[in-house]
Amino acid sequence: MPPNHRHHTPNSHNRLHHIAERVRRNPLLIGLAAQELHEVADTCVRPGRLLATPRKTKTDDHRQVDLAKDVALLSINPDHLAKACAMLTRLEEPKVVSVPPIRRWSRTGDDSGRDLDSPLRLLERNYQHRRAQALTALADNPHTPRAAVTDVLPALHPLELTWFTHRDDAPGWLREAAAALAPAEEDEGVLRLLTDDELDRHPSPAAALQSWLDAPEKDGVSSRNDVHRAVMRSRHHTLDHLLQMPFDEVLTWGDPVVALPVLLDRCGADPERWQALLRNTDFDFDDDTVTFRQFLDALSAQPAPANPAQHT
Repeated sequence: MPPNHRHHTPNSHNRLHHIAERVRRNPLLIGLAAQELHEVADTCVRPGRLLATPRKTKTDDHRQVDLAKDVALLSINPDHLAKACAMLTRLEEPKVVSVPPIRRWSRTGDDSGRDLDSPLRLLERNYQHRRAQALTALADNPHTPRAAVTDVLPALHPLELTWFTHRDDAPGWLREAAAALAPAEEDEGVLRLLTDDELDRHPSPAAALQSWLDAPEKDGVSSRNDVHRAVMRSRHHTLDHLLQMPFDEVLTWGDPVVALPVLLDRCGADPERWQALLRNTDFDFDDDTVTFRQFLDALSAQPAPANPAQHT
């Protein structure tokens, strides 16, 4: 990328976002200075590669979503709007784990009567709806080619497609196009915990388990616990997976063969380290959760086994 692009893109992004925020606070500006606003948007987008910035971090993803919304609000350039649509497919998809509900459990609705486990609430509760929200904003712009919007839909996660069908404020044609691609059953749109047989057919079982641990849907105790138990039960789990989980869950919920080999490796035949293990398991439930990695690091900090020659 030429040097002027490297320095110009952040400034253009910031300028466009600043103007868009002013318009959101005062929508009358669109009517009073529409032509000027459109020209500014074109000026910001045209230089460099503002709509093709490669994704590197989650922060970059958030900036690109904001950029798509800003372009949707201010631009009337079909090419720029189409590029903003395509850009959304390069951003990270939602990572939400929801255990399939047990039939005897009744779901709880909020004051509006909406299902708390619906895709709309599941995504919004975890702030995972921003990519779909940006595409809705682009679809609302009459200058955005419809084909540019519908071309994005097959690249979205099934949960995002179902999200569109729950949004009454989304254009009707967008809801219909999304409904045609969304899963037939709503629960199929929710990422679920796979069995080991299903993981056997997955291209990267370890990566699938990691996606469960990375998922933000951990507000409910049952969901968080189910994720950890599923990882421990899976024959595809690795030590790295265990190190990320609360140590008390690894020690108490897992089959003994899960933690025992690791503990034998760390403690060996040293009684002092085994005594340290017992001391370290005397935890307070009110304390911050200690991971299995932190627990093992504490054991490693104990005195090393004495040299047998010293006792002869």
